[in-house]
Amino acid sequence: MARLTRRQSLALLACLPANRAAAGPYYIDGEGLALRGYDPVAYFQQETAQKGARDNRVRWDGALWQFETDENAALFQASPGVYLPEYGGYCAEGIARGFTRISDPTVWVMVNGKLYLHYTIEAQNRWASDIRGHIRLA
Repeated sequence: MARLTRRQSLALLACLPANRAAAGPYYIDGEGLALRGYDPVAYFQQETAQKGARDNRVRWDGALWQFETDENAALFQASPGVYLPEYGGYCAEGIARGFTRISDPTVWVMVNGKLYLHYTIEAQNRWASDIRGHIRLA
C-alpha cells in the first residue's frame, strides 16, 4: 500500500470543509465566523479584504459575520445577498474542480459584482486562466 507524504496529507486535509455549520452553506471557522472574520461588505465598498471587529458581529443564516464599521453591518443586514461570497466562501478553483476547499479571505477577486475567494494565489491564477469556464463548471 502506498503511503502519503506529509505534503499530500496536508493537501487532502485542506480539501475538507472543517467546522462547516449545518445551518448555512458557508465555510465557518472554529469560532463560528464566516469569512474568518473578514468584513464581507468591505470587499464591495472599500475594495479591500478588511478584518471585522470582534464587537461588531451579526448572526445571519447560521454564521457570525464580522464588520469593520456599523455602516457595513447595516448594509449587510439590509441586503445580505449582495455581499455574500460565491460558493459559500470556499475556494472557487476547488469548487470548479469538484471539491470544497477552505479559502484565504485575503486572496480574492470580483467578477461581475460577485466575490470569489481562493485558497492561494496559485489557485487563483489557475482559476483566472478560464474564469467563464470555471464559473460554468462550478
